[in-house]
Amino acid sequence: MILDKFKISLSLCSLLLMFFSSETFAQDKYNTEVPKDIIILKSTRDYKSALTTAKEAAAKLHKKLDLRGLRPDKKIGLTMSEADCVGSGGGDDLGYPCYPARGDGNAANDNYISIEYSNAYKGFAKGFYVVVAAITDVKSADMKAKLTQINKLYPDAYAKRTYIWFGCMH
Repeated sequence: MILDKFKISLSLCSLLLMFFSSETFAQDKYNTEVPKDIIILKSTRDYKSALTTAKEAAAKLHKKLDLRGLRPDKKIGLTMSEADCVGSGGGDDLGYPCYPARGDGNAANDNYISIEYSNAYKGFAKGFYVVVAAITDVKSADMKAKLTQINKLYPDAYAKRTYIWFGCMH
């Protein structure tokens, strides 16, 4: 009888330990940086030049141009509107100016043209507007296929590895 109670207690403890360990493991996988390849068409310190390239690339590559409502900002490079930054646009109060880097939060792969600011990405030279064509898994077949297609029209395009935040953004 005592042995049976001990076995039941031990089993319950084991189950609780497994449950709480898996919760911790899941959170460890969530709030982290994920390695990604970013396909870059152009880097420049001139926003107008980046915008011209982005518009041309969207048309030539038949990809959506999504500037995500960002505009140049002397203080941080790019910013959302003040309403979006301070939360009156329905989001969190991030302070103004604010710049959410492409992919931050969900670290998802994507396939559209945008202009990003290099300061937000680990391993990138600072102070550049970067025309981005896609975000992919590192050295994936998808990245290689996209880059091969893009290089037909943009022979200087390349993939650069960085880390994208996967987790809570506030």
